Amino acid sequence: MSKKSTALYRKLIREAWRLTWERKALWIFGIFAAVISTGGVVDIATATIKRVKVGGNLLEQLMNSSFFGYDLASQYIHQLQYIGTGRMAGILTAATLIALLVIAMAVLSQGALILGAKNQDIPSPHSIRKEAHKHFWDLLTIATLTKVANALLVVLMTLPLLLFYVQTTLYSASLFFLGMILFIPAVLIVNIISMLALIDVVAKNRGAIHAIEHALCIFKKHWVSTIEFGLLLFMIIFGVGFVLVAAISLLSIPYAIAYTTTLLSGSYALFIMTNILSFVVVTALILTMGGAMVSFQYIAWYQFYMRAIHKTHGRHPFACMLKLLGR
Repeated sequence: MSKKSTALYRKLIREAWRLTWERKALWIFGIFAAVISTGGVVDIATATIKRVKVGGNLLEQLMNSSFFGYDLASQYIHQLQYIGTGRMAGILTAATLIALLVIAMAVLSQGALILGAKNQDIPSPHSIRKEAHKHFWDLLTIATLTKVANALLVVLMTLPLLLFYVQTTLYSASLFFLGMILFIPAVLIVNIISMLALIDVVAKNRGAIHAIEHALCIFKKHWVSTIEFGLLLFMIIFGVGFVLVAAISLLSIPYAIAYTTTLLSGSYALFIMTNILSFVVVTALILTMGGAMVSFQYIAWYQFYMRAIHKTHGRHPFACMLKLLGR
């Protein structure tokens, strides 16, 4: 592997981590941005692949994989039929308005994260959120087109899978195998272009369609680098996720001790307080780590984007694989 290429990736990662740590105010935007996108193209692709399965409602699978908390919300909605038509209509209306508000905040948070990475000085959360409003419709358009493209890919992949289970023949198996080979890179490409287009909208103040066209040009020139960088970010986030799971596991030890103590004490108030405190601590840890990691990924992709469009350094591909092949 080329030392020059790996050094470049390390430089981009170090700079992204430095900015993420210095600009902790961006973490709250990372929490909201995670509602519709984690910022990682490989984990998005992995989640999309998981949607391709037999059984269940395809639309429900798509929604569950696309929006954080959809599964839990749908369970509550199913229970609304027992409280009466009038109340159900009121609750569904309020829930729909809240959902639209959360999605709007998620879209604005994507723009705010990119603006936070773009500013030379530590930005004010209020100022970048306000500035992100002018990019809202372009960001929403790209996010919507990405979801539609992923949905179409899932449908196209599901059809040969259903054929394979209905008619297990060499033809259907070959069709499914070919579809899977094409499906995985297609999902990666869609989400890489989406990320680059989101950054292009904010960084260069372009419209959605123009940003997508520019993102396609960047991907065409640096497609190997984008995939390499996406895989690198995925491995970093996977490692951080492993550390988070280990931390929660360690916290379960004092919780188990406190839980047993409250049961033996016979105090209901102490029991409730212990569980509430434990829930708050674990939730705060997950949200903090999640917000930081999503912010880190957006900033890292912004650093990559700026390297790819550099007038001098961006003229030639800088992928490790290409360096190995001597190109």
